[in-house]
This record gives sequence, C-alpha cells and structure tokens, in this order.
Amino acid sequence: MKFFKILTLIIFISVSAFTLYDGKDDINNIRNNDISKEEIYQHIKYLSSDELEGRFPGTPGDSLTNSYLINEFIKYGLDPAGENGYTQPFEMYTHVRLSGVNKFQIFSDGKEKDYTIEEDFLPLGFSGNGIAQGELVFLGYGISAPEQNYDDYKDKDGNDIDIANKIIVIMKDSPGGADVHNNPFQKYEQARFKTLSARDGNAAGIILISGPNAGDDKISKMRYDNVLQNEGIPIINCKREIIENIFRQKGLDLLAIQNRIDSTKKPDSFILNDVDAVIETNVEPVKVITENIVGIIEGSDPVLRNEVIVIGAHKDHLGYGLYGSLYAGNDKQIHNGADDNASGTAGMLELAQKFSAERKDLKRSILFIGFGAEEAGLLGSSYFTKSKLFEDKNIVAMLNMDMVGRLADNKLIIYGTGTSSIWDPLIDSINNSFNFNITKTPDGFGPSDHSSFYAKNMPVLHFFTGTHSDYHSPTDDVEKINSEGEALVLNMVYDIAMTLDEMENKPDFIKVVSTDNEKRSMGNVKVYVGTIPDYSSTEEGMKLAGVKEGSPADKGGLQAEDLIIKFGSKDVKNIYDYMYAMGEFKPGEEAEVTVMRKNEKVVLKIKLGSR
Repeated sequence: MKFFKILTLIIFISVSAFTLYDGKDDINNIRNNDISKEEIYQHIKYLSSDELEGRFPGTPGDSLTNSYLINEFIKYGLDPAGENGYTQPFEMYTHVRLSGVNKFQIFSDGKEKDYTIEEDFLPLGFSGNGIAQGELVFLGYGISAPEQNYDDYKDKDGNDIDIANKIIVIMKDSPGGADVHNNPFQKYEQARFKTLSARDGNAAGIILISGPNAGDDKISKMRYDNVLQNEGIPIINCKREIIENIFRQKGLDLLAIQNRIDSTKKPDSFILNDVDAVIETNVEPVKVITENIVGIIEGSDPVLRNEVIVIGAHKDHLGYGLYGSLYAGNDKQIHNGADDNASGTAGMLELAQKFSAERKDLKRSILFIGFGAEEAGLLGSSYFTKSKLFEDKNIVAMLNMDMVGRLADNKLIIYGTGTSSIWDPLIDSINNSFNFNITKTPDGFGPSDHSSFYAKNMPVLHFFTGTHSDYHSPTDDVEKINSEGEALVLNMVYDIAMTLDEMENKPDFIKVVSTDNEKRSMGNVKVYVGTIPDYSSTEEGMKLAGVKEGSPADKGGLQAEDLIIKFGSKDVKNIYDYMYAMGEFKPGEEAEVTVMRKNEKVVLKIKLGSR
C-alpha cells in the first residue's frame, strides 16, 4: 500500500510540474517541424544544464527532465502511451547508505581503540551486514594469481595461511605497478574479486586500506555498483594510519613490506598475533521511482497502424557520479551528460516533432520512448520489454540513439545491422545521400537500450558517433556538441524510419551468430560463454537477458530468463560471483552449470570457448 501512495504522490508532482512548465524561450523562438541544428542545440543545452544536476534517476533533475519531455510530446500532439499518461513508472536502486550501527574497534596489547564512522572508516557499498570479530591477518594485496606464481594467501615460505574466522587486512591495487598496459595483476585489482577469495576462505571480515605507496590516506566513498546482492561478510575501508600504528607496535614497517612485495613479486603475508578487531556494518540500498516517458503517433493505414516502430533514447545520466563515473577527483561535480545522452534524447524529440507534422502520411504507428535508468544497466528498456505495454504493441523494429552528438570525420557507428536482412542494403542506399564513413556492427546485443528489444527477437539499429575522453565525466558539456553533425545523423534515422513505415511487409528478424571479434574482455576471465546478463534482476543468482546465437551458452542449452545459481563448484549469487567462477576454467574445458528455469533446477554441460 505504501508503494501506491508514493506512486500517486509522484504522479501528482510530475503532472503539476509539467503543467506549470511553460517551455524554454530560446527554443520556442526557433521552433519548426524540420530537424534543425538550432533546436538540437537548445534541447541539449537545457537537458545538460546544471539545473537538471545530471538527470539522475529519482531526483528533482529527473522529474524536470520528464516534465520537459512530456511538454514536448504535448506540443507535438503525441498521444500518451504510458501506464499513467505519458509515464511508465518503475522502481530501482540507485545508491547505498548507512543504516543502524556501524563500528570498528581494535584490541592490541591489552588496549581497546574505537574508531569513528566516516572519519576513520566506512563500509564498502557491497559489504554484508553483521558483526565480525577475530584476529587480524595481513594478506598483502589479497590476490591469488596462479599463472603469476603469486598467492597472498600463503606466507613468505609458501605455507597456506588459515583465514577462517579471522579478519583480513588487504591493500588496494596490486604489486604490478601503475602502468595499466604492463601490469599482469591488473585483472585482480577490483575490490569485489578480492573479497570473493576471502569469503571462500571463510574470513570473518575484511579491512581494505591504501598502501603507503598510494600517497593520500583518504577513505573511499560508499558506492553502489548496480548489483543488489552484497558479499555476505562485513567489509570496511579504513585509514591506513590505523594499520600502520599497529604495525609499528609490532616492530613492522608497512612501507618496507609493500616495497618488498612490489620489487620481488613475492607475498609477505602473516598473522598479527594478539591483535583482534570487531567490525559491525549495516548498509542498505536505496530504492527510488523513476519513469520511462512514452508517447505515440498513430498510423493512418487501417491495417498497418497496428504495427509499431519504436524510436528511443535514454534520458538519464549519472548525476553527481553515484555510479558509473570515470572522474578521478574527490570533489562533487555534476555529470551533465550532453552527449550521453542529452544528444540522443534531443534526437528523439526532433524526430517526434517531424513525424508528428507528417502524421497524415504515416501508415504504421511510431512509439517514442525516453528510457530511464539506462546507465544502471538498461533498466528502463528492460522494464518496458517485460511489461504489458510491450505485449500490447506489435513492435516491428526499434531504432535507438545513444551518444550521437559528437560526429567527427563523418564517422558513424551503427549496431544491429545483422538483425534483419533489410538493414545492410537499406543503410547503404540511404547513405548515398550522406556519405557517412559507417562502421557496421551486426550484433543486436550492445551497450544501450536496443539490446533489450533484440533480446525479445526484434530487429534493431543503434546509432552512435563514438566515445571520447569526456565519457562519463563532468566535462561532457554542451559546448562540445556538434549539432550540425547530429542533424545529419537524425536525417538518416528519419529516412530509415520512413522507409520502414512505407514497406509492405514488416522487416524480418535474424539472430546474429557471435564471432570472435565480438567477444568482450571480462576482467580475469579467459573463457567465453556468450551469456547476456539481465541487470534489472534483483534475484539471487545471475539472470540472463539472453544468450548469443552460436555461443557455448547457446550450444549448451542456456536460455533467456535462466537464473544461473552455480557455475562449476562455485555458488553464484551475482554477476561478480559468475565472473569469479568462470576464472577457474580454461578454454576447451567443460563446466557444469546449474540454473533455475521456471522454478525447476536444470543442470547443463557447457564446453567453454576462448576470448
């Protein structure tokens, strides 16, 4: 009942907001029904303004974005096509926060020392909740890398260290140095992976510190990594000086130890005798409501109007960088996301305006969607394609725009070109009028919302002008937008959509067979399976949105909607567990994979490929 009360309040606020909104004078002075660089720029200027604070889901900036899109849809005469007018609300988790008691105590030489939350220590965002008490064990970097003949879970003499029911202290990073191009340990540096080995060894808890060579001694912010499942044991990041003081009491020098590990590439792990710690952590994920914004232009043909073309773009971005940011600084900065993806959103609006002006000539219906929460893992498009709205629409194709505002050297990337037999000849024919230097990617799975539609057997195209150094950074601002170039891209999208509208028959659908050059790196994983995670799932395990045609997963019988709960001998509670488990195998080996499929446990044999 509480959910519906909150939902009603949000809908009321949203409606009130867009009713009061009277448009932006700058764009009202230049409106026309053609695709224009001036309107594109003004749309992006507002959507990437500081006023919207990075369009983070569930924030006032998100509501302002929704109001802006709804008002534009109203101006164009689009009919509401959401669950509540133009909106399709859904829930998501956006960040984590402290909840209840969080404490950190150390007992050494008969003395007890209590430390202060947020000043001396913080839980990690994926920490489990509970109390850990035990003897301290120093495990260097907490890395086990057999192929490098390196294992921090052994002492300097090569003997195993028993970490069961103990609290381990590990340093961030690795002994491989800072050169990412020449660091054989880089794939082991991610904190989630370090905690998995500790959890497997039945450690009671984990203390993470910056090594002395890291320079500053700041505790890391709690970050949500878009995976709801925590790691099941208390994990904190504390100031290095706390551990350094304990080392000094024992006649040890942490800096010298780190230098020795780094120079020799040999572990130096040991139990800190007579030093105990108590850690209590309580972290909770924060749930918000955000929306997809959905409007439709009905076609005029009595038969073809029942077939729907989707034109979409995600409207959200990173806000102040609670997740997904590549900004290395510690100060709070707005990630305005002018190219990612105010540019695609502006493109969707321009196309909606143009098609609306030509509605009497349209045969098929066109559905325009501003997707929410794409940056968190395609959550908005995934929610839409699992909803009754999707089931009720006879969708024949989906055209997606994500980062189309930085056209350079006339280079355009188009994903999904293999998902229908019509795409290649159609794109080539239309490109005769534009002369883009086009890079085609046949696969329909990819890093944007078209992937959710391809997983439902829909032909898709995704338009992209390329990445850049401002990606997911506070510097992605409107001044760097090439609005003239974007207008060219939008005109190509328009021509493709208009051709789809005029076709006698709907486009066919092709499942693209995966090829070696489409395989992506997954950290320390050397094997290739071909699974597509469903990041919207909150179930324990790894839910599949789909599997790549012709991949080991496909050949082994894995299917979309399967929930992987075990891979080999490892239990799988989330995507990190899955990747960790895959790291235990070599290409060509066979893995037993256990899945839940429609409430039944199914065991499959998968012969693993190579990356």
